[in-house]
Amino acid sequence: MRYQKIRFADHEVLCVFPDERTNLAKAATELRLEGSYPVIVLIGGDIDTQHAEVTQLAIQTLARIAENIHAVMICGGTDMGVMAEIGRARQQNHHKFPLIGIAPEELVSWPGGPHSTKFLWWGKKRWHLAPYYSHFMLVPGSQFGDESPWILDTASLLSKGRKAVTMLINGGEVSRTDIQLSLAIGRPVIVLSRTGRLADELASQSDQDELITIVPGNMQQRIVDTVQAALSVKEIRIPSQAFISIT
Repeated sequence: MRYQKIRFADHEVLCVFPDERTNLAKAATELRLEGSYPVIVLIGGDIDTQHAEVTQLAIQTLARIAENIHAVMICGGTDMGVMAEIGRARQQNHHKFPLIGIAPEELVSWPGGPHSTKFLWWGKKRWHLAPYYSHFMLVPGSQFGDESPWILDTASLLSKGRKAVTMLINGGEVSRTDIQLSLAIGRPVIVLSRTGRLADELASQSDQDELITIVPGNMQQRIVDTVQAALSVKEIRIPSQAFISIT
């Protein structure tokens, strides 16, 4: 298994390149993430203007929760949409919680990384990794969605003896697959509505899986309470002045 340090403008991030999911325990050791943590898996994609304010508020809330309970957060790691926004929230607030980006190696690049012109389904440009993550895991795959089983298993490994939860903000078909995988192993899914796309589609459905909870993305205290219940953690203490009201 390969590993290297990715050098961004003002910091370095450790990255591992496991070949098989059976190597995940070794990958976690290389990332210095041994132990057990509450884990938040954040899934979603591009943020549209209509839902940007609620989405950004929800992401700030999740970042504060992760910092408060010393959780590991796992996300896609590319420099777009929800994945970029959670990195910015971590950096802007000087949070220290581990934020792991997991993505298919063939589809991404980084400073000093590959820039091949191999045809990709959206064109010839690789997505750049977001700069404000603490760890990256780049896995085999030729399309987005190939990383989904790796995200699922990494969350299970790191939360062993604790609990993990999947959080959906907006999202598309890859997020739908992530949810199906989570439900198949009994992992709860929290859908933050009013963030658009798949999240709002699921929120509008009357018949939900019992493991899915719908929470409006602008209701910060309800997000806190729902995550606390899903992860069975002690009271999450976030100062009231950190909450912003959006109607």
